[in-house]
Amino acid sequence: MTLVVLGGAQWGLAQTAFSVRGSVLDPTGAGISGATVQLETSDGALVSHSQTDPKGDFGLLRVPGGNFSLVVPAYSGFASRTLPLHVTGNVSGIQVALSAEAVSQEMTVGADQSLSTDASANRDTITTTGDELRKLPVFDQDYIAALTPFLDASAGSSGGTTIIVDGVEMKNAGVSVSAIQEVRVNNDPYSAEFSRPSRGRIEIITKPGSPIFHGEANFTFRDSIFNAKYYPATVKPPKSHRIFEGHVAGPVGHGGHTSFISSGTFRPRNIGVVVDAISPNGPVIENVLTTNRDYQASMRVTHDFSANHRLSLGYNVEGSYYTNQGVGGITLPEAGYNQISREDDAIINDRIIITPNLINQLQITFEKDEDVTKSVTDAQSIQVSGSFIGGGAQADVAKTENTIHVNEVVTWSHGKHYIRAGVQLPQFSRRAVDDHSNRLGTFKFSSLASYAGNAPYVFTAQQGVGRGLYWINEFSSFIHDQVKLSPRLQLSLGLRYDWQTFIPDNNNLAPRVSLAYAPGTGKTIVRVGTGVFYDRTGGDFPSIVKLHDGVVLHSVQIQNPSFPSSSGASGSNLPTNLVRFDPHVRTPYAIQYSFGVERQLHKSITLTAAYRGQVQIKSFRSRDANAPILPPNASLTADYPRPNPSYGQIQQIESGGRTLLNALDLSFRGQAGRWFSGQAQYTLSRFEGNTGGIKIFPQDQYHPNDEWGRSDQDRLQRFNLMGNINPDHWLSLGVNATLYSGLPYTETTGDDYFHTGLGNARPTGVGRNTLESGGVASLDLLYSHDFFLTKARDDKARVLSAGVSAFNVLNRTNYTSYIGTLSSPRFGQPTAALAGRQLQFSLGYRF
Repeated sequence: MTLVVLGGAQWGLAQTAFSVRGSVLDPTGAGISGATVQLETSDGALVSHSQTDPKGDFGLLRVPGGNFSLVVPAYSGFASRTLPLHVTGNVSGIQVALSAEAVSQEMTVGADQSLSTDASANRDTITTTGDELRKLPVFDQDYIAALTPFLDASAGSSGGTTIIVDGVEMKNAGVSVSAIQEVRVNNDPYSAEFSRPSRGRIEIITKPGSPIFHGEANFTFRDSIFNAKYYPATVKPPKSHRIFEGHVAGPVGHGGHTSFISSGTFRPRNIGVVVDAISPNGPVIENVLTTNRDYQASMRVTHDFSANHRLSLGYNVEGSYYTNQGVGGITLPEAGYNQISREDDAIINDRIIITPNLINQLQITFEKDEDVTKSVTDAQSIQVSGSFIGGGAQADVAKTENTIHVNEVVTWSHGKHYIRAGVQLPQFSRRAVDDHSNRLGTFKFSSLASYAGNAPYVFTAQQGVGRGLYWINEFSSFIHDQVKLSPRLQLSLGLRYDWQTFIPDNNNLAPRVSLAYAPGTGKTIVRVGTGVFYDRTGGDFPSIVKLHDGVVLHSVQIQNPSFPSSSGASGSNLPTNLVRFDPHVRTPYAIQYSFGVERQLHKSITLTAAYRGQVQIKSFRSRDANAPILPPNASLTADYPRPNPSYGQIQQIESGGRTLLNALDLSFRGQAGRWFSGQAQYTLSRFEGNTGGIKIFPQDQYHPNDEWGRSDQDRLQRFNLMGNINPDHWLSLGVNATLYSGLPYTETTGDDYFHTGLGNARPTGVGRNTLESGGVASLDLLYSHDFFLTKARDDKARVLSAGVSAFNVLNRTNYTSYIGTLSSPRFGQPTAALAGRQLQFSLGYRF
């Protein structure tokens, strides 16, 4: 009986004693080491206390349920801060941002914080820490790809998704996954600090150095023997993945003023892709092995000259070697290409606390890139619309880039104001390119019948030195003020300026404003906001303009050429093609506006409903400014002269397009009892426009505005879920789920009705993107378990972990790459699909 009573008492204690975990951060988002964290009752009695570790993390154990105050006393130039807590269960993910003056905000914690009117506290932010990533099924440890579904294509730039690393725009994270402290999507939608809207960027905070040794090593394994066969393969595609990854952090010397963190990743992968084409001899379905080898290494050393001055020096290197790229779908193995790339970054980060109210942070990154692309086969390219792409890839290009990134931000808090202002050089870049692509030429056919009849509709080729030198420079500045008008009302005001080379306008001022109001009991937050966001030319597109000037590269186009040879096609006697910017081109800009309501349904559950609209004006598009002017009932086989016979195609980059977005976003965040903890988003939207982007031509070059229709990235419905089932128990599952409606694609005839060589003509009366592909549904699960090798179960514990992930658990066939060419026997059919069910095994060690 005594044993029963004691056991019952222990069980009751276990049910009422919880843990509270979080991190203490400075205004830049970096962790503060050595800060004291206290949990106190309403009368000031100490319940538990701890100190932050070198990463700024803390843990309070054996905390009973109830109302408390979380207190961080003044430390190292930072003011103290007190946050009310209501503990109803295990708490994780608390972030206590210290600044010059304490700002008290209400917070209810089950497994999450409650509502706040802070601009960066919007509850539809997707936030995940490094520890949480470890508990989620992440394919190939690619956490950026895992979070990409929570982005919105309408918010991206011409250069794709924007990646922000420790406050600076970069091409990639530069560190291994275990060296990540936190990743955010949709944080502070109207911040003037960033060029892109919050749903078009991923913000990454890396782990700092440590005054004591910490580390982690992980091994991830996948093999086709554990995979299901998927469409259209007749034999299971071969796959073999090995990923070695880890990091180590610790002190340098004595005194505790210098620390380091180093990380690395090596990923040898053999991936089978599936070709599903139709050749003159019939269907071609085969598996092709592509070899991928990539590596990453980084080192950062941090020294505290004083409590107010910290300097970090870092170096990142990463490289890759890929074979048979571009193969798959209707692209045959002979038309593949190999790639070698390397990037080196040297990083200087200097933070000075000038006064308790004023902080300056300067980061300078020196970047060097080298990329080489080489065709697998040295032969003419043969492209038959909707059937196959064969011959050589004709893709031989070598590029080098030397870039400086500069980001200086000043943070000042005074009274009700919290001001951030800065100057940014996202790119100050000198680039060189050696373009030897399409030297043997490319023949394009409208159908297999025209191929069998040796009747291509166009032949293109180019010659010349192919070497171009150019600069791509960008400059930005911003100021942003968060004003606490009252305990229930906060106003956020910002102004940003952007400038870039190649675009002549210099008046790109982007005002942004948002307001957050907490009526009643504070369990509801109403947020409204609007702002202007300017686009960029994107990627390395300016190199095309520099090269295709008729001198560096002499590019030609012949309508209805002879085949298999086209005599004189690459000769200098033919008129050259050009690529140029329209003299009246301007920087595209988007006006985004939103209205949302956040509601705390439970102490640990928050729902958000928001309307989001966006209009982009002066969107980029390409147009052939020298297209033939056709008479009524023009013949397909006749030749029609171009208005300026001295030139061939003139690809003119214009800013005459327009896009429109209307979206309803519903978000869940929190812990639903003991059964689920995580985040989910549902979006119902319509994204329309009259341009497919900077490289895309209309079918009729003299009526480009007739292209209005669904945008290429338009999905009517999107649902994404990320979290844990039965968290903090021995049978806990990490889960990612996606459910999307289909993307649109365009119906084309395959013929060159407009005699431009583009072959993008549609049937009469058919608009752009009128067809729709199948939807996507996928469920990914992870089961993992930690084996503690020490009695301690805190940050000093040694832990062995093992896990198995299953991707696309239900083995659903998610079709992609549909054929929209009417002349193809595969019209309306898919040529590829996402992978079927795959298993991934992982083993890790932390100390």
